[in-house]
Amino acid sequence: MSDHEHDENGESNEKTSDGVCNHRAGRKIWLDTQTGGLKLHPYCVNCGTIKNVSSDRGKKMGYFIRALSDLRKVLEMRGYKVSDAQIRLISKELSEYDGFDDLWWITFSKQKEIFVNVVCKYIRVSRELVESVL
Repeated sequence: MSDHEHDENGESNEKTSDGVCNHRAGRKIWLDTQTGGLKLHPYCVNCGTIKNVSSDRGKKMGYFIRALSDLRKVLEMRGYKVSDAQIRLISKELSEYDGFDDLWWITFSKQKEIFVNVVCKYIRVSRELVESVL
């Protein structure tokens, strides 16, 4: 369900019950791309967030939970035990990271960077090994 909130101008902003914006594309604006060109990017009329229109699209949380499970299996084959508590702490921190699962704007590259940093915070493992399961 969504709640209807009103901003200071009295306009309606639609958000889910957990306070996340239900993005709705408005006009498009010209912005620089990573390759140095210009491209039209839509923005959300509710919150103003610019939409990611690159090919570097973000992934849903399930993708990273599966990667975490794969990492656990790889480490167990090498004789290293990853506890359920470590998995829960990583999952919790990822889900609480502002915008991590907001596929409207986040890139996979940014998600990958966040994932690797969080995993390495709780599990003593090389960044390269973590990246190999993604």
